[in-house]
Amino acid sequence: MKFYSILTVLFLVFSGIQAQVKPETIQSYELELQKLGEVMINDSLEQNRIQANYKFVRTLISALKEKNAFAYPFDSLSRYITVKTADDKKFKIFTWFLTLDDGSFRYYGAIQLNNPNQLELIPLTDYTSQILDNSLILSNKQWYGAVYYQIIPVLGIKDPYYILLGWKGKSLTTSSKVIEILSFSGKDAVFGKPVLQDDAKSKLFLNRKVFEYSSSVSMLLRYDKDDKLIVLDHLAVPNEEMAGIPSMYGPDLSYDAYRFKNGKWQLQENVKLQNKPDISDELFIDPTKLAPPVNQQK
Repeated sequence: MKFYSILTVLFLVFSGIQAQVKPETIQSYELELQKLGEVMINDSLEQNRIQANYKFVRTLISALKEKNAFAYPFDSLSRYITVKTADDKKFKIFTWFLTLDDGSFRYYGAIQLNNPNQLELIPLTDYTSQILDNSLILSNKQWYGAVYYQIIPVLGIKDPYYILLGWKGKSLTTSSKVIEILSFSGKDAVFGKPVLQDDAKSKLFLNRKVFEYSSSVSMLLRYDKDDKLIVLDHLAVPNEEMAGIPSMYGPDLSYDAYRFKNGKWQLQENVKLQNKPDISDELFIDPTKLAPPVNQQK
């Protein structure tokens, strides 16, 4: 069984039982998670990073079983994972990645539902390698793994949903940003919903959008609350001969945006922004820009 599948089992098992030995406070768990996080991102041996990841999952679940854990921010873990809470407090989502020696990434995550009486946790299983079509509707067991840094609630409509903006490293040469749509069917998480429209004249709506570009650059993708736009860098290649090669794409200093209309998001190209984004608007900096990948630190 692959190690990323084993983590799903750990989520299910440990969310249903109490750990036999546990620290006295959620702060103690957080300190342990910090130590494990350091190993996960900095240890030179892949196997040590994997083992630390196993322990991180178990410790995180134990922490989330503590009273009032939903409201706990876990601020000190921001170097290792992202933790985002929906504005309506319906759920909190934890996402992170593990770098492998071949330069690829594995993604991990869980959605904590806001239940003050007991822990309700939806484990997310990275299914990227099996997903050949980005247009599919996916379950938590078939997750297109990413690290989410912004949640945009789309409420007050017949079928409410949440837009997740995320980063997804792919290889040593290619990164990506993702616009994912999350909704709930009862207590089940559903990823993908036909609400993104790239061509206003077309009746085709996308379930998610993936932007691939060179890992040597950064791409802006964020929600502008003032203008109510999902703003993004327009990606282009230096010349037409490089078209279709993801590692050759990068920002061309123009901006596109998705604008909300009638429950859908329509793409508008070459948008003139009143306040042009700057580097501080990049809500999630590509973590591979902060430090070289572990396999390159040897």
